Amino acid sequence: MKDKFRFLEPDIKALTLNFLRNKNIIDENSIIMSELTVGDFSRRVDLAIYSQGKLIAFEVKSEADSLVRLSGQVDKYLEYFDKVIVVSDTKFIPMLSGSLPDNVGLWEVDKTKIKIRHRGQLQRKIENSKLLDMMDLVDLQKLSSKLKLTKVKDRDAIERALISVSNKALRQGVEATLNRKFLNVTRSFMLATKNREVEKSDIKILSRFSERREKIRLEQSQNRAFWDNVEQHAADFKRFAEASA
Repeated sequence: MKDKFRFLEPDIKALTLNFLRNKNIIDENSIIMSELTVGDFSRRVDLAIYSQGKLIAFEVKSEADSLVRLSGQVDKYLEYFDKVIVVSDTKFIPMLSGSLPDNVGLWEVDKTKIKIRHRGQLQRKIENSKLLDMMDLVDLQKLSSKLKLTKVKDRDAIERALISVSNKALRQGVEATLNRKFLNVTRSFMLATKNREVEKSDIKILSRFSERREKIRLEQSQNRAFWDNVEQHAADFKRFAEASA
């Protein structure tokens, strides 16, 4: 019964999004991403936003988590994001206060409030290779075509052609990828929570695959219901056939 009242990752994500919205850090023009993979799918960011031209990662550490993987997570996120913020339960704050890099933010979750312990800093620049890594092939091809660089379809060849273009152009390509993948779920989330606070149950709206999973679950449920009643269906068909004879 104790676990029922613990403030866990979905609770902290909802709290973080409410905080960001109340501080006008996110608005209707922002992109919100839950469980965004980076680094060739080697890391999954708990929560990320693209807002006002900046890409920010939030790593959540609830009371049920550990800090074993945090150092590697933060190091990897710093390669891809303009800013990285750790949102942590109070119990980890003493350990994190002196161990995180200076440019990483630290937010404390104290009961149901967020306290900014360390603001962190925006990075000066994300390397071109990392920006290319964040783009899907279709967006790499579109950007390459727009810049009239190459018409090949091989990802490696396209990346070699784009590696020396301006950082600004590549950031526009990343924005195109994020918009294409996450704009619809962000809009659904914003609409659902427009006139109220975000709740932990709202986080699933941010999943790009939640609708597909729900459709599959419904189809499976319907199939099970059919086969569970197949004998009844057969009996009904037999009575219909006999009555029609």
